[in-house]
Amino acid sequence: MVIGLLVLGVLIDLFISNRRAYQVQSNNNFLQENLRIASDQLGWSLRMSDFWGGQNGNTVNTGSAASAITGIGACSGNWATSLNTAIGGGGGVYGFTGGTSFQPGSNCLSSTANYLSGTDILVLRYADSQGLSPGPLSANTPATASTISSHPNQLFMVTIPGVSSQLYQGKSMPPDTSGGVQHRYAYAYHVDVYYLRPCSVADSSGNCSASSDNGTPLPTLMHMRLASDGTLVSEAVVDGIEQLKFEYGVILDPTTNVVTYKSASDVSTAGQWPMVVSVRASIVAVNPTRDPTVPHTGTYTLGAASSACSYTINAGAAPTLTNCANFTPYGGSTPWQFVRSNMQLVVQLRNRYLNIVQAGG
Repeated sequence: MVIGLLVLGVLIDLFISNRRAYQVQSNNNFLQENLRIASDQLGWSLRMSDFWGGQNGNTVNTGSAASAITGIGACSGNWATSLNTAIGGGGGVYGFTGGTSFQPGSNCLSSTANYLSGTDILVLRYADSQGLSPGPLSANTPATASTISSHPNQLFMVTIPGVSSQLYQGKSMPPDTSGGVQHRYAYAYHVDVYYLRPCSVADSSGNCSASSDNGTPLPTLMHMRLASDGTLVSEAVVDGIEQLKFEYGVILDPTTNVVTYKSASDVSTAGQWPMVVSVRASIVAVNPTRDPTVPHTGTYTLGAASSACSYTINAGAAPTLTNCANFTPYGGSTPWQFVRSNMQLVVQLRNRYLNIVQAGG
């Protein structure tokens, strides 16, 4: 019986050790998968930003397209179709440094509680990569394309590469002024806004609160987009994203191609959005499963600039934050009991060439 109990004790200890190892590996897999999903989504949208079918975004005729959008507060139709980089908040790529409220306006969300303070916001505008009914147009083509006719309230862009382009609502195709001589192409129009929300599943009111996610609100990467019915909707991309920061690569002299990374606020102050050629995104993911077996301490730096947000998770003490105003790490009073992982990706904005040349004179 004694030998049996000893063997049983060893087996139980082995089982507990294996289970702990499995949980640690599972937590790491969870974090890596979340980071992969976040980076894939952000990377695709960034690479598409400022694509206008061969045109410069500053020259796209927005016409009356703004009136076709049911905006939300400051995120109005005029804001959604603001393609000119000379206008504050306009252009294919624009960002906001994290603060206490959602920008471009706190009333863009149903509640101020739905924005995670101290995290950055990225706004992207572009035409879809898949053209609809390419070729010479006559009569109502490509307005007769099923993709367009089935979404009469959706915004599209029709373009003659190198000549002209215009935004329009699906039910009101602009006339072909070329007389059917030149090729015109139609593309779906997109607006993407990426930000963090304090919770994954909102409460009964549709907002984040202390009761969200079964009493432990989990920060989540959100995607606000322009839907096919002309409304702005927000959808969760992946949960467990604790912090999100963007830095923007600016070329001050097109002849040297030297890139300097700056925060959104610094780029805005200098009026350099037309000169942005790349975006550096820094992401920190956190596992919501508490692991008190070891203190998961570490320092997480989001960016390379001297002003980059950096915070240290300390064992048994409050986190140490540097340049992370208004931000509170996940975990409540015990943030060191949660596994974290971070990553950084740099995305080249492949559609910014025309704007760079124009900005550089």
